[in-house]
Amino acid sequence: MSVAIDPVCGMEVTIAPDALTTSIEVAGLAVAGQADRHRGALDVSAPGQERFYFCGRGCLLDFQDDPSPFLDAGYQPSGM
Repeated sequence: MSVAIDPVCGMEVTIAPDALTTSIEVAGLAVAGQADRHRGALDVSAPGQERFYFCGRGCLLDFQDDPSPFLDAGYQPSGM
């Protein structure tokens, strides 16, 4: 079973067809050039985008509102 890390809270999320996800094009964000930024999985269905997985709707909505802080290399998820 594969897992991803929720970029907002740091929880492990099982990668499954029913998982909460979103794909974004990171290249347009200020954090795109950071070597150590948090990364998602490459989205094969949307070239140039990364897919992120979430433990719940709240984390997904926070990320969709403004993903940059959660992708910043210095961001440390606080957990839930």
